[in-house]
Amino acid sequence: MARQTVNLDEINLDDLPQRKSVYAIFAQSKETGKPINCRYVGETNNLQEGTKAHFRENEQNECLKEFMQSSKTKMMIYELLPDSDKKERLLKQDEWIKEYNPKCND
Repeated sequence: MARQTVNLDEINLDDLPQRKSVYAIFAQSKETGKPINCRYVGETNNLQEGTKAHFRENEQNECLKEFMQSSKTKMMIYELLPDSDKKERLLKQDEWIKEYNPKCND
């Protein structure tokens, strides 16, 4: 499947797919409008619920929580992996961590 890019500040989070996926959260460049400065890479069974959880007050990752509650424009790149198992998604997550070098992954 192809990677999709969305502006989390412009979409209704209820419109995100409820599917297994790997995703990365970024700030948005004011100059180009493109994702920059990756904050977090993760994997989930449900992209919609996983994304919503990052906006909640009880987000456990303090670095990500600070970013998600900031006024910065948030973007996400995701890839749906509907037939994947956890192991496959974790392998893909590791690839993305190497590619994007997120600031808030432990």
